[in-house]
Formats: sequence, structure tokens, C-alpha cells
Amino acid sequence: MRPIDRATLEWAFRITVGYSAEDEVLVLRDLAIVTAHDRIVLDPSNEPHDALVVALAQAMKLHVGGIQFGELRGDLIAAGLREKVANCVHDHLVDVSVEEWDRLNARIRWYSDDKCDPITVSTTVQGGT
Repeated sequence: MRPIDRATLEWAFRITVGYSAEDEVLVLRDLAIVTAHDRIVLDPSNEPHDALVVALAQAMKLHVGGIQFGELRGDLIAAGLREKVANCVHDHLVDVSVEEWDRLNARIRWYSDDKCDPITVSTTVQGGT
């Protein structure tokens, strides 16, 4: 999973759930979303909210890549999203401030620092047996 995927998924989750930038939210390498209260694995195939989070994250990713909001709305409809849902995603994106887009880009850089190295346990023997 690329840093932009993790960052946009995190930001889309924050927007749809109502978390602020100060709330603890982290997207793990396996796409699980961890908050201070829960660990969530999105299921966009069966959960409408999860599908909205994923659609919003994908639209954010495309916008960061340079695609304008109106074009994104059309692409969402062409991809099979109902017009009402595409409008909802579009409205969320338009409401994101310039400062929040800057914070999203900072979060992409933050996730880029995660080198995806496995976390290993020390095998050094300590003390006597």
C-alpha cells in the first residue's frame, strides 16, 4: 500500500466520521484503521459507509494528482456510483480547505517515512537461565 493510499483513506475516514486532525487515527499497512477507541477493517462491498470512505479516498487521491472536482464527480458516476453518492463525495471534497489539503500532503509525506520493515523482537538473551 502506497503512502498516498493510506493518507487519503485516513483523511476520508476522518471526514465521514467527524474526527478532527487532532484525533488519533492511523491506517496500518493491512488497511485497518486504528483510532483511540477501535480497530476497524473496512468492508466496502457490504457496508455503505465503508464504500463512501473508499470512494472519497480515491477521489482525494485523484485530486492530489491534479484532477479537478467536477471531473472527479463525472468519473465517479461513470464508474457506477449513484449520482447522489457522487454528489456527496464531490461536496465533501469542495468543502475541504486549502489548509486541510496541505495537511493531507504532509500526512502523505509522514506515511512515506514508514519503510514497511517488519517489526522484529530482539533475540538477545538477557539474564541467567
